[in-house]
Amino acid sequence: MTLRGVLRRLAAKVGAGRGRTGVDGADSVAEVWGEQAGTWSIGGVRHWTELARVQAILNRRVSGDEDVDPYLWFLRTRLEGRLPVARALTIGCGAGDLERGLATYGFAASHDAFDVAPGAIEKARTAASGAGLGRVRYSVANGNDLTLESNVYDVVFGVHSIHHIERLEHLFEQIARSLKPDGLFFMNEFVGPTRFQWSDRQLEVVNGLLRALPARYRRSTVGDGLKERFPRPTVAEMVASDPSEAVRSSEILELAEAHFELLEVRPYGGTVLHLLLHDIAGNFSATSPGGPALLEAIADLEWALVSSGDLPSDFAVVVARPRR
Repeated sequence: MTLRGVLRRLAAKVGAGRGRTGVDGADSVAEVWGEQAGTWSIGGVRHWTELARVQAILNRRVSGDEDVDPYLWFLRTRLEGRLPVARALTIGCGAGDLERGLATYGFAASHDAFDVAPGAIEKARTAASGAGLGRVRYSVANGNDLTLESNVYDVVFGVHSIHHIERLEHLFEQIARSLKPDGLFFMNEFVGPTRFQWSDRQLEVVNGLLRALPARYRRSTVGDGLKERFPRPTVAEMVASDPSEAVRSSEILELAEAHFELLEVRPYGGTVLHLLLHDIAGNFSATSPGGPALLEAIADLEWALVSSGDLPSDFAVVVARPRR
């Protein structure tokens, strides 16, 4: 989910206590994910990756081709001639978009998927049934407490869900043991600052760009007013909104390397675009006068800063296999 929904919930919940959270926040997490599942779409006006042009830019950064997304790139580079795989798993499946998309390629004879939110699982099951996908099996489970069978999966996916896991060591151990000797672990993840504690330099760049943008590009696409600056939330605010959000995100790559052999690590930025475009993304759509040109310039600046080492990449695609 990253920023999508979190800032809106912060405004509503800061100062109002923990809401429906349990001791470890599991109730609140399930509530958030149940609400958010299935709400993202290409052509949306709020989130950076809802812009088709942003998708093309990120595709190029990962696969080298604007028309080849990270999942098709993975199928072509790592699973050529192996489809359908016998059994796959998705950790944190949301409304099931990934499983339905992969099914169009005849991806797996059997595909397990789980999510912490019963509401998301209900949406995923309904959509899979409507698409006639009986080979996909959905269930409710918490990734922090997961116990997986040994040596059963050809592929395990973690797509924008691993950064919600607090017990990363446990989860990675379970994934590694569940994979077959030639099995693969694919992550497309937020690996930026834990609890969204953005660096001073990151906020300097984002807020400097906001000051430079004409007012028409800063107008909120989901409410009233202009976006004047992007703040750093406090840890307490993050926990009040969603105690799982980016709970140990900055540790993901280091811990993954400790449990797996990393075959590919493809950073793709988001360090500027993610924050800058939140709630104003629609102003940069293909139909916005001047918007696409500004978007390209901002994307080029972000990538130059990431490539030079001035800023880290907040997102990455990773392909790994278990250490044997």
